[in-house]
Amino acid sequence: MPRLRVTAGVIVVFGLVTASCTGGTEARSDAGAPPDAGPGPTEAPVAATPELTMRLVRANGKTEAGSLRPRDTAEPAEAIRRDLEDLYETAFLAPTLDRPALFSHFSGEARHEAERDLGRLTIGPVRSELDEVVPRSATVSLTFLGDANGNPLAAFADTEFEASAVSGDLHAPVTSHGDYVLRRSNGAWRIVSYDVRGRTPRPDQLQPHAARAAFAPGLPSNGPLFVLVIGSDARPGRSAVNARADSIHIVGVNPRRGRVSILGIPRDSWVSIPGSGTNKINAALVQGGPELLVRTVEQVSGIHIDAYVLTAFVGFERLVDAVGGLDVKIPYPIDDSAAGAHFQPGPEHLNRSEALAFARARHDVPAGDFSRSFNQGRLMIAALATLRQQVANGRLAALLPWVLAGGRSLHTDLSLAQIFELLLAAPAFEPSRVRNEVASGSGTTIGGLSVVVLGERARALFRDLQGDAVLGG
Repeated sequence: MPRLRVTAGVIVVFGLVTASCTGGTEARSDAGAPPDAGPGPTEAPVAATPELTMRLVRANGKTEAGSLRPRDTAEPAEAIRRDLEDLYETAFLAPTLDRPALFSHFSGEARHEAERDLGRLTIGPVRSELDEVVPRSATVSLTFLGDANGNPLAAFADTEFEASAVSGDLHAPVTSHGDYVLRRSNGAWRIVSYDVRGRTPRPDQLQPHAARAAFAPGLPSNGPLFVLVIGSDARPGRSAVNARADSIHIVGVNPRRGRVSILGIPRDSWVSIPGSGTNKINAALVQGGPELLVRTVEQVSGIHIDAYVLTAFVGFERLVDAVGGLDVKIPYPIDDSAAGAHFQPGPEHLNRSEALAFARARHDVPAGDFSRSFNQGRLMIAALATLRQQVANGRLAALLPWVLAGGRSLHTDLSLAQIFELLLAAPAFEPSRVRNEVASGSGTTIGGLSVVVLGERARALFRDLQGDAVLGG
């Protein structure tokens, strides 16, 4: 998911230098040479790469259940620290740039992006103008994401570097702050995402020059991805799978085009439920869990669902709380006492209970359940925008609370590693380009139940989304 922006491993030090190693002269006696032949040839000065020591400030780790033990993080932390030392010796301290050695620290798409960002990830063209770069300080802090067995899955690295570039009597500051995400690949830790900002000298009079390079990886496949997002009506104390579905949305993702589409399905839609006859679509959850609801949605829409995520009221509030709330533009006045929703139009920062109230409001919105479903889509877009903003601030580790909150509060068929990969890719998608729709229909009464019969527009939306996960082209 090539997109210049955020996440992945650790880049810590700046510098380039040429420390000279000068060989001495040595008189050599030769039987065939005149006794006054004089000293032998002098070796040419050879520039050596200075050794760099990067200090590990801290290394800790978090899992869905708590924290990783120090013994689980010690070995990978030291491996990453050494790897970053090698990376920066190559990128900033060596007299010439060894590109294969440099790019070996990156993985997959990140390697290709690093090639394009070469001038911002290294000392750049000023390399040949310098006598040396004198490191002042270099540190790295690591936070690991671990699985349930205590195995580190990914590492978030935060680096700081200060140095002085020297050319004759001129001294120019070199600084770097890096945020990186690393994953283990073939037994080694490799950078999969990065956001590096710093100042390096320009060749002309060694004036400091601010630069930034960033990259966020895409999804493992460029093909369309469909995720069913389910909100359960389960109240506190009840399992999310033992209740009716309160919200149902198909989220389509097209990585190649960088597009996301959200299609809500009214919870009262009158449909055929596989093996259970005809009923409201929300009954599929309580009758057969998320698996039956997935099969029902696939049958109704003709769209193959790749994964599902399910949460209930408490889980939703925990998710919102874990990420610091959501920024939402309220579209119209809402005064719904049943949902606890009391809002005026305009931008609002919603806390956990306010976000839940907004998601539930249906009595004082223009089109009842249809408007409620549309507003639930608004919350998903707000979540994407919030995540994107937190990561755009240069803090790739901001992903960690999202991953852990997802692992703890979602019932899903995705592994923690897959949740991580999806969230790592999410900032590459622009919230303003997300298309939010609701499959419409007509209200009626069947068997004493108020239901929605999906109409031709709903079927057209399903067909539109089915092909490439993009609504409206």
